[in-house]
Amino acid sequence: MQAGRMRYAITIRRRELLPDDPDGAPRGDFADAFTTRAAFVQLSALKAAEAGLVEDQAHGVLTVYDCAQNRSITVADRVRIEGVDWSIESVSIPDRMWRSIKIGVARKMGG
Repeated sequence: MQAGRMRYAITIRRRELLPDDPDGAPRGDFADAFTTRAAFVQLSALKAAEAGLVEDQAHGVLTVYDCAQNRSITVADRVRIEGVDWSIESVSIPDRMWRSIKIGVARKMGG
């Protein structure tokens, strides 16, 4: 972690293509696709409880720069933030004014 607006170096993880799969669909394990810079804000547990969410989940919002590589991020991908894997719940359309993309992430803490 570094100081500044985009202080986190996050890793986007995607499913691997299996070489023997005739459909060519990504069905393998998640592997590192690329690394990018991001700002991360974790939502408080109080807000999650008010929203009626299960208490054993953590939610947050990532903000990444708008570039061709980051536009390829989808809800089928995963994100690794400081060694912890998060699933992607939503990806906003790029904001032209701020040149950024907002990504909603979640992680289940319990079994």
